[in-house]
Amino acid sequence: MEHGSGDELAKRKIKKPKGLKEAFKALLSLEAPPKTKARAFAVGVFVAFTPTYGLHTVTVILFSWLFRLPFSIVLLGSLVNNPWTFFPIYGGSYMAGRWLLSLFPAIYSPVPFRFLAQQLKSFTWKEWFTKAPALFLKEGLPFVVGSLALGVVAAVVSYFVVLWLLRVGERRGVPRDGEPF
Repeated sequence: MEHGSGDELAKRKIKKPKGLKEAFKALLSLEAPPKTKARAFAVGVFVAFTPTYGLHTVTVILFSWLFRLPFSIVLLGSLVNNPWTFFPIYGGSYMAGRWLLSLFPAIYSPVPFRFLAQQLKSFTWKEWFTKAPALFLKEGLPFVVGSLALGVVAAVVSYFVVLWLLRVGERRGVPRDGEPF
């Protein structure tokens, strides 16, 4: 029987990955079928694209419980959205939503970017708190639509990529924890 506090035991058993290679090795070492791991990662990627920024961890907990998926893998997939990818993901989502909604002019008519930029530049500090929220709500629909659409596409692509990587890794006999990589 090992002696020591629970924190010490947890630190010894759980080794933080130092890079992509070690993270992939940790993913392979989890006891779950490759399809389950790929599905969990894809759900996490979908969460990364959702417009619920700030609630992603809560969404990960909910989705991993709801779909009975490994929490750690769903969380790993959600980390696709991070400080380096935040602006490309949400900027791309907004642009995709504008394009998708422009196909339905009865629902949404896009405001030209020059007009938006001009309005935002001319706002005083007071107007940022009074007029800007209304403008952001009007332009929020393309953001939500684009986030969900790109989230589905990214999740489907990531499912097949991760499934392929897991199968290749298993064929190559990637070692489990404790063995040299």
